[in-house]
Amino acid sequence: MISLKTLKNQKISKFKLLEVLFYTFPVSFIVGNLILSIHLFLFLIISLYTIRKERLNFNFQRSYWLIIVFFLYFFLSTVIQFNIPGVLNDTIFSQNDGWAKHPAFKSFLLVRFLILVFVIDILFFNKIIKLNNLFLISCLCTSFVSIDIIIQYIFGSDLFGLKSFGNRNSGPFGDELIAGGYLAKFSFFTFFYISKLNKNKKYNFFLIFIIAVHLIGVLLSGNKMPMLLFFFGSFLVLIFIKQMRLSMIYGIIIFISVALLIFKNDPLMNSTYISFVDHINFINDIEQTENVKGVDENLDNDKKNDKFNFLKNSGHSIIYKTAFIMWMKQPIFGFGQKSFRIKCHEVSSPETLHYNSFVLPDGCSTHPHNYYLEILSEGGIIAAILLVTFFIILLKSSIANQLKKEYPAEPEKYLLIPIILVFLLEVWPLKSTGSFFTTWNATFFWLVAGILFANNSKKNI
Repeated sequence: MISLKTLKNQKISKFKLLEVLFYTFPVSFIVGNLILSIHLFLFLIISLYTIRKERLNFNFQRSYWLIIVFFLYFFLSTVIQFNIPGVLNDTIFSQNDGWAKHPAFKSFLLVRFLILVFVIDILFFNKIIKLNNLFLISCLCTSFVSIDIIIQYIFGSDLFGLKSFGNRNSGPFGDELIAGGYLAKFSFFTFFYISKLNKNKKYNFFLIFIIAVHLIGVLLSGNKMPMLLFFFGSFLVLIFIKQMRLSMIYGIIIFISVALLIFKNDPLMNSTYISFVDHINFINDIEQTENVKGVDENLDNDKKNDKFNFLKNSGHSIIYKTAFIMWMKQPIFGFGQKSFRIKCHEVSSPETLHYNSFVLPDGCSTHPHNYYLEILSEGGIIAAILLVTFFIILLKSSIANQLKKEYPAEPEKYLLIPIILVFLLEVWPLKSTGSFFTTWNATFFWLVAGILFANNSKKNI
């Protein structure tokens, strides 16, 4: 006679590969985009096969329609825009890179992220995957990356022999200077995992050490915007999470002490962050503009219009303005995915807008370096409304569920806090970003969104 325990073990082994693939996502983010793409593909294929074979239950939520319509709209918009006679169609035709690189096909492939959300929701609903193991792997990965960055900064090369770039240290990421972004995305999983292990302590020496090491790692990475967001996230934890308050305070104190020593003895690192502070000093920019205007009322139009330029010192300001001009040309529908890299070259005439200072012929890149400007310029106001509505609903529902005492059980509920926090940091509008549609950014974003969807449908995860 087969025991209940035997049946349970068989069920566990059946889903083992699926679990391993889900829990090791943090590792693939380190290895690189190619491995991450393969990892995502395998996870989706095996998940869909398992769901079909085991006939797993699925509770379709009404808010799913928002992202379904968003992805469908973006695909149709891209197909239409790149088939209308004009610069987009001419450029794609002249490049002749084949259908696999056509923006319409790339837009179609975005459906994998929609499937990712559904898959994660189903797997959590059927209690096949859990947050605890994902957080454990994240803890190991972020701790390794942080230590590797510190070693690279101190000794000039990391554990793999990869050289430091002076004020930029990428650790195991090599030439891709994204280590700070990785830590900003995954480190809060680490903090809450360690905190959960020691939930009865007011402060924990190991957690204090980990917080300080991760903050120092982000600082030494030289990725300034992730540093700002990471510090902002730590501040939110300090304010709202009583269980981690003392540990966070001590960790930040240690970090600030070390940072001051670094700035004192490393002029290059010091100048890097001082210039960044100048770039984001909006209030000072506005005051200086008003003072100059008061001195000379006969300023030419370009200088007068500087009052619209709150990001004039930012390294991405030219690109931001180009994206704004591009959006104003077709504000409702946008120009389709991957259109910015082509249309930005057209922004070269004073007649494009009333503000001559906005004309930036060289403000081109592969993307606008801001999620919202990317969505607006390539998808128009329709895509932006769909996505922002989705952000608001998901955040509102997630926070509301956290405030309900009866659901879910307290330990699982605690691990959902960093998921909400990281999602908030991801959708924060006042930051420079990579492209919203790249494998690296999109996989993480929709991975987190899928977990929140699973929570919001009141599933016991």
